[in-house]
Amino acid sequence: MGNITAIPPLGSHELGTEAIPAEHYSSQKTFELEKEKIFKKTWLMAGREADVSKPGDYVTFFIDALEVSIIIAKGKDKKVRAFYNACTHRGAHILNEPCGHTNFMTCGFHGWVFDLEGKLADVPGEELFGDFDKSKLGLKGVSVDIWGGFIFINLDPNPDVALRDYLAPLNESFDKYLGHEDWTWSYGWRAKFNANWKLLVDAQIEGYHVDQTHRNTIAGAIPGENAPAVVYPDSIGVPAKISAYRPEKILGVQTDVALLSAKHGATSLYTKSENEFTAKDGEGVLNEDHPLWIFDAYLLFPNIVLFVQKGQILVQRTIAISPSECFWEVDFFHTGTVDNFGQLFNSEQGRIQIRDVLTEDLYTAEGIQMNFNAGVIKEVYINQQEIPIRAYYHRLMKAFKGKEVSQ
Repeated sequence: MGNITAIPPLGSHELGTEAIPAEHYSSQKTFELEKEKIFKKTWLMAGREADVSKPGDYVTFFIDALEVSIIIAKGKDKKVRAFYNACTHRGAHILNEPCGHTNFMTCGFHGWVFDLEGKLADVPGEELFGDFDKSKLGLKGVSVDIWGGFIFINLDPNPDVALRDYLAPLNESFDKYLGHEDWTWSYGWRAKFNANWKLLVDAQIEGYHVDQTHRNTIAGAIPGENAPAVVYPDSIGVPAKISAYRPEKILGVQTDVALLSAKHGATSLYTKSENEFTAKDGEGVLNEDHPLWIFDAYLLFPNIVLFVQKGQILVQRTIAISPSECFWEVDFFHTGTVDNFGQLFNSEQGRIQIRDVLTEDLYTAEGIQMNFNAGVIKEVYINQQEIPIRAYYHRLMKAFKGKEVSQ
């Protein structure tokens, strides 16, 4: 029987060793291909089903690269639907708030009214339009599906691949675990960067940087050699993942604050917590057989990094604006509630810890972008521990060639 605490291999060169051209991150031509071949044709995570929990609840979702607004709403039949936020009269946005509740969707321009199924229900002065068929002027629909409690949309009216097939190898166990009703949103951030959107994804899907980038924070608790990578070459929407394992002996300075925090809750990066989150339906998802395992981080193509661990989900979404601009969003979800001051202290300490770590991850992006834009760096080189970046690049190239379905 093997050593139960052994860490899996760091990665491989199974996808090749060639350099990646820097223009992949700076070219307007590449960005135009991304708009046409990716943002218009792949499944995009748009929120949580809990965001539209009751009939009449809605959210609006903006795809910045395409300047397209989408309405996601739950109908009276409790079905979630998605539509372009565009009145079929003269194209005005119908809903302008990020979220809300309504029985009907009324355009503020001329008062056209649409029901929650997208049908045109009322037109002021309908007789003024002459030969007019309301049944043909409903809102333009968008493909939508739900997996793991997350809402995904696809602008392609007939996606080549169903969402569940797209997300393989994340099977029904993931759908059940992530979709459990016990999850609650804890906190999150949004920031704008003068950097290509893929640079911020790259920063989260390899462990090679940990020892240097995080030398002042988590390197002693999650060293780079304990962050192995795996690729899924046959997957369409999940090119790769990385995992994190604690060392048998945590290195570095354990501050009094971190040690005190670890006594009162499960949120701690720098030391092992004395408590842990509860988690239902984790079988087949959580690697609890390994005593040192912390989390798995999955790259969900094109722009999501999903961190999965016991009782905690971290979702990072990078939103393209232009070749050199993006928004970065992160949301945390936990099981359970904060019931006393000790748990609140632990939660707040964990929030500050992860803020510091993510700041370290992302601070290099804008300087890298400057060098790429100036042509100072022509190529980037990827080692075997950084193989998820190569898998990501290969998946992008496949999309550009129109090969969405794995052969």
